[in-house]
Amino acid sequence: MRSRFHVAVALGAAGACLAAACSKTSTSLTAPSSDKCQVTATNTPSSFAASGGQGSLTIATSRDCTWSVSSEANWVSIAGDRSGQGEASIPYTVAPNPAPSVRSGAIVVGSQSVAVSQAAAPCVFTLSRLGGAVGDTGGRLTVDVATLNGCGWTATSPVSWIVVGPGQSGSASGTVGLAVAANAGGVRVAAVTIAGQTFTVTQAAAPPVPAPLPAPTPVPTPAPTPTPPPTPTPAPPPSKPVEFDGTINSLSGACPNVTFTVQGMTIVTDRSTDYAKSKCTDLRRGRDVSGAGMRQSNGTIKATDIRVDK
Repeated sequence: MRSRFHVAVALGAAGACLAAACSKTSTSLTAPSSDKCQVTATNTPSSFAASGGQGSLTIATSRDCTWSVSSEANWVSIAGDRSGQGEASIPYTVAPNPAPSVRSGAIVVGSQSVAVSQAAAPCVFTLSRLGGAVGDTGGRLTVDVATLNGCGWTATSPVSWIVVGPGQSGSASGTVGLAVAANAGGVRVAAVTIAGQTFTVTQAAAPPVPAPLPAPTPVPTPAPTPTPPPTPTPAPPPSKPVEFDGTINSLSGACPNVTFTVQGMTIVTDRSTDYAKSKCTDLRRGRDVSGAGMRQSNGTIKATDIRVDK
């Protein structure tokens, strides 16, 4: 009934207009203005330390205007509602920065972006140990450096008897090697600088040199006795092979004529020495060696066969 009444009224109005000779009829509709729903967003704070933290996004708009929130950075997490209507305060969380470089992102509210920045993570260097010791014959030491990717470091030695390498520098976690030369004197200590940290190297002293024996006391010369008739000199007993096994402490000479010491025994080589699966140039201070030879009249052992452990 209501719709019919509206139609009848409309027809009546049209008829009245025709009767009055109306020349033109117009109707206008006004749509809501889009400017009414302007959205303004601000955040507090806008910058964060490397450790991250909590922030708050304040949205200002008319009560009947809607909005939505999203993060363009995966390290910024929206904690509250991601959409709503009217004014609101949205909390968000910034994760710790794992890299030693500044980073920036944005939180988007409708067509507006709110900037978020974060400081770089500090470069902290940690050594797996703070020192090491080697014997007088020298050797190698290693130490691990722990830090973030992108954090640069170097390793330097203040003395010539410690050589750094491999691992003289890096820009992430790594391992530093130190080669320590043999020591011919007393105990010595040096501080190697690794990633700004001090690594102390201590080396044992060389063995002491034995003191010379005292001169023998003169013995009175006895009265001469008649010279006995000469007797045949017995042939010396055949020499027995002498075996040796240990670490080379000192070494001199050039192949094939080399002299070295093993556990107090002096070993000499020449062209007749058999090296089995090794060779003369494998003889080096600090290497393990074994073999056999014949003792000579001067107390040295002339090596007949030698094996060098590499």
